[in-house]
Amino acid sequence: MRNPRSDQVQFRAMRIKPALTGERRARQRGQSLVEFAISSIVLLLLMMGLLDLSRAFYYAVNLQGAAREGARHGSWFDTASRSNIYLDDDDVMSAVKSAMAGAGFDGTNLPLPTQVKPGGCLSPTDGNAFNNKPYNAANYPGATQRVNVYVCYTYPGGGLQLGTLAAHPTDNSWRLGDINVSMLMNFGLITPFIQSIFGAGIPLAYNEHFTIQGKP
Repeated sequence: MRNPRSDQVQFRAMRIKPALTGERRARQRGQSLVEFAISSIVLLLLMMGLLDLSRAFYYAVNLQGAAREGARHGSWFDTASRSNIYLDDDDVMSAVKSAMAGAGFDGTNLPLPTQVKPGGCLSPTDGNAFNNKPYNAANYPGATQRVNVYVCYTYPGGGLQLGTLAAHPTDNSWRLGDINVSMLMNFGLITPFIQSIFGAGIPLAYNEHFTIQGKP
C-alpha cells in the first residue's frame, strides 16, 4: 500500500523546486547583467584608448614622412647650376607642406605651419648631439593639432650651424654638410577619459638628417 504522507511530501517538493529554480535563474540573470556592465566599461575604455592610439600613429607616420621629404628635398644637388638650389627655408617648407597634405593638413581641415620656426638648431634636453630629440617643451606648439617646423643647416665639418637660410647657396660649398628637419606636434586627444590621464595633448617629435649632396 502507498503511504499517503509520502505522496504529500513528494507533492510539496515538486511545488517548491520550480519556485527555487526560478529564483536561482533570476539571481543568475542579475549577476550576468552586473558582469556585462563591468566588462562593457572596460571594453569602452580600451576602444577609446585604441582610437586615440591609432590617430597618434597615423599622424606620427605622416610627420616622419614630411620631415624626411623636407630634408631630402633640401639636400638635393643641381648638376646644371652646380649648387644646392633647394637648400633654403622656403623650398624645404614647400616640400614639408606637400607631404603634410596627406595627413589632412591643408590649411582648412588642419592648419599648416606657415614658416620655418626661428632657432632651428634645437638643443636637446639630454645633451644629445646633432639636434636630435628629446626637445624642450617650449619648442612645441602651445595649441593642439599644430605643428612647428625647425630646420638646422650644418656646414661641412660642423663648424657653422644656421637655424635659418633665406636663400640657397650659389655654389656647392655646403657639400657633405647636414640638413636636419624637425617636426614637433602637440597631438590633441579626443576621448575625455584619455584626456583625464594624459592631458589635452601629447607631444610628438620626429626629425630627419640628410647629407647635403654635391660634387667636387
